[in-house]
Amino acid sequence: MRLRFSLALLATLCSGCELIRPVVVEPPLAPSSYAIAVEPPTPSSAPEGVPAQPAEPVTQDSVWWSAFADPALDTAIQECFGENLALRDARELIYENQLDPAVPQGWWYPLQVGILNPAGLSHVVANVPPAPPTRTEYSVATVGVGVAYQVDLFGALEAQRRAGLNFAEQQRQLTEGRVQDLAVRITQLWFDILEARALRDLTLRQIDYNKELLRLIRARFEQHLTPRLVVLQQEQLLVNLESQVPLIATRNALLNSELKSLLGRVPNPADDVVPLDRQLPDLPPPPKLGTPDDLNANTPEMRLAELRVAEVEHRINANLASWLPTIQLVGNVGASKYGLKEPVLGESVVGVNLTWALFDGRRVTEYMRLPIQLQRRQVQYQLALHTAIGRVQDAVVQEENEATSLRSLRAQVQLGRQLLDEARRLFEQGHSDYLTVLTALTNLVGLERASLQAQRLLLNHRVEVYRSLGGTWSHDVTLIRE
Repeated sequence: MRLRFSLALLATLCSGCELIRPVVVEPPLAPSSYAIAVEPPTPSSAPEGVPAQPAEPVTQDSVWWSAFADPALDTAIQECFGENLALRDARELIYENQLDPAVPQGWWYPLQVGILNPAGLSHVVANVPPAPPTRTEYSVATVGVGVAYQVDLFGALEAQRRAGLNFAEQQRQLTEGRVQDLAVRITQLWFDILEARALRDLTLRQIDYNKELLRLIRARFEQHLTPRLVVLQQEQLLVNLESQVPLIATRNALLNSELKSLLGRVPNPADDVVPLDRQLPDLPPPPKLGTPDDLNANTPEMRLAELRVAEVEHRINANLASWLPTIQLVGNVGASKYGLKEPVLGESVVGVNLTWALFDGRRVTEYMRLPIQLQRRQVQYQLALHTAIGRVQDAVVQEENEATSLRSLRAQVQLGRQLLDEARRLFEQGHSDYLTVLTALTNLVGLERASLQAQRLLLNHRVEVYRSLGGTWSHDVTLIRE
């Protein structure tokens, strides 16, 4: 009777399991332009599984920094990807999360083999009918090997596996974001070092010019053509320029120490990473911006937001599947011995175990909580998309305005040099006082430094454009293992 009831119940469950279907959110159309403000797309389920084989290091042709055409910069970034200690730790964490024992993985996960039923030696005392009862006392020794395998008929284990792999993939996206940030930081440090060198050379040239001008002023002073005040003013300007040289050297040393630390080396202030013949490059051609929909595939922040939504979807599916019974295929082979003189009795059992928790308060609470969490994750996804779009727009606007400012500063530098030459010529001829030369000289020093800084900021904004557009190249970097 029990067997018939179990088979009938199992058949009913199998026929009704089609009523429980996975939760899937269909994505609407994505916006087609950065300038059009429309409702952002809803994320779809993220890909599962992570390749276990390490990939080759990224090639220069597939990355944004190749636009600057500096092989030494590419070598430094590749060294960072292989040797940076924080990145190596994050990569190992990805593989550690993939091997979480709580995540069902493979057919062996629900399989148990061993002494599953109690085995041992027990002493039994019993009164055996008929009346009057006969007292019986004997010892029982049992031993057996069992096998149990949970059948994932309703997809509970599959949903748990998807959620677990989703979490590991989230860790990968966090690491990819760190990889892309490292590439940006190394490139910025590279340009900072080049800027520091250019500023040092510019300061030294300004010092040489002011020394020459000071000699001229002293000669005029000795001829009683210039007052003592002019000599003091020129000496003060020269001392001010000379005092900036050690400050520039200090900044250059700190930049080199930080760069070597990011490369996985022992920090050292020696300026021996960036080749001495390098200069600040010109701005390369602008990249293709694409559409906001491209950000979903190219930026690790958007991929992470999609995975967070998909994680809750998998947990909802796992919760729905948990309302159905758990089915196990079981088998047992063993032997029992009653008393000392009785023969050994062998036994084998093959069957199906069905466990069904009809009510679970924690499961009910989770059933009510998960839809709220899913709605919050979808809102967070939309916020991440708006942030990503704004990041691209801000970087592009900053680059365009900085380029305009740089063109204006370079034109002012040219006029400032002409103005200084003319002011010096008139001063040497005695047609003008030194104040005109001092004003033109101070103005030119400021313009040349502002122009150099603007060129550096323009490169920085271009790097920010590249970072805001993201890329898929960082995925291969997270696969590199020792």
